[in-house]
Amino acid sequence: MRIDTKLGTIYGKSYAGFDVFKGIPYAQPPTGALRFKHAQPVTHYENDLYATEFGHTPIQPFNSLEAFFSPFQETPQQSEDCLTLNIWRPQSKRDQLLPVIIFIYGGSFVNGHSAQDIYQPQAIVQQEDVIVVTFNYRLGALGFLDWSAIHSDWQANNGLSDQICALKWVYTHISSFGGDPQRLTLMGQSAGAMSIEALLRMRSVRPMIRHAVLLSGILQLDTPYAAQQKAQIFNTSKHRHFPNQTWQALDSDAILTLMDAHQSHYGPSKGLELIYQPVASKEIEPHYDLVDIPVLLGITSSEGDIYIKNEQKKLDPLQFQAILNRAGLPIPDLHEMMTAQQQRRLITDFYFKQPFLDLFHTLSKTAPTWKAEFNWFRPDHPRYASAYHILDLIFWMGRLDILEANGLTLTSHEKQLSHRMIHDLCHFAKYGELRQHQYYM
Repeated sequence: MRIDTKLGTIYGKSYAGFDVFKGIPYAQPPTGALRFKHAQPVTHYENDLYATEFGHTPIQPFNSLEAFFSPFQETPQQSEDCLTLNIWRPQSKRDQLLPVIIFIYGGSFVNGHSAQDIYQPQAIVQQEDVIVVTFNYRLGALGFLDWSAIHSDWQANNGLSDQICALKWVYTHISSFGGDPQRLTLMGQSAGAMSIEALLRMRSVRPMIRHAVLLSGILQLDTPYAAQQKAQIFNTSKHRHFPNQTWQALDSDAILTLMDAHQSHYGPSKGLELIYQPVASKEIEPHYDLVDIPVLLGITSSEGDIYIKNEQKKLDPLQFQAILNRAGLPIPDLHEMMTAQQQRRLITDFYFKQPFLDLFHTLSKTAPTWKAEFNWFRPDHPRYASAYHILDLIFWMGRLDILEANGLTLTSHEKQLSHRMIHDLCHFAKYGELRQHQYYM
């Protein structure tokens, strides 16, 4: 499968009903002089590009959930040279260009990559006439530390700049693959949804986005002061662990060592309190006045259940007390009185449902806004006994084989639900609207 673009010739791979192009570089490698700076677009491909394998995974620590949500795909090798994207498209020929969904993965801005099974959307393009794009972006310190606090030539929000660079690549080149650059829908889950909130508030980016789908993530911007404090702590740790090396000389393993020390300094978070996240800047508008496009907000009914599995996995008492204080419930010793289930409900309400409703009401003032709540669960299976954080993505992406790989016997209910969700997602990507109905499965 050959595609000629302004950057060069790209070869992909054809399967039953769809074509895939994997590992396409969208930016120059963020190494050497570009290591701690914003992404720079790729200018050309020197040779024909055979896009048949996923690109390198961004540098990141071990993620215990990856095997659960990605039981089939072997994880590509990690590398700082990781800025690649992937394109799935249906094989059926159309006279008109197809709408495009660009998906941004989550993972607390520390974990994630586009090769994970849960992010591979072949079921979507087999069912609907849309194109889906996924991509990698820098994570952790390399992506979201404010490097300008360490060196004046370096920058903050590098991971966000990767996302912008990928979006511009798609906007410029997707027509060569049959996609319509005027119908780009950004879709993200958790940290991916937070990223899209930031992008929607940037004047240089907003005109490229036609619709947005935000799942289970509400943006938390670091203040410049807080971001600089984090960077100084990171810098101090570097001088303690690697006193005789320059930043440029540190290898990726050293960066991960410093990230681990950084995490130890702030204490356990379970992914709830973000160490790395986008930093407020003059490019990101403080309000949502720019957001005047259709937006779909999604949430699961039991988001917090993924963070606390049982009584032994409850939050650290000090961490839990800090959550209570921010929630306006400064009740001493409540940690010992609350069960794991009660903690899960508090996390769901405080971190997800209330911010979700607040964002819905804010966006509704300037934009057509829909909200959806995912409440599928199977009480007969211990791994799927509630609708926890990220579970809905299996259905949005049509990756029910992940459920089977983890021991669930599928019924027609799961298949019908996923089929309907995919149809509504693509209807939203095409027309910017969502029909008002519920699924009774």
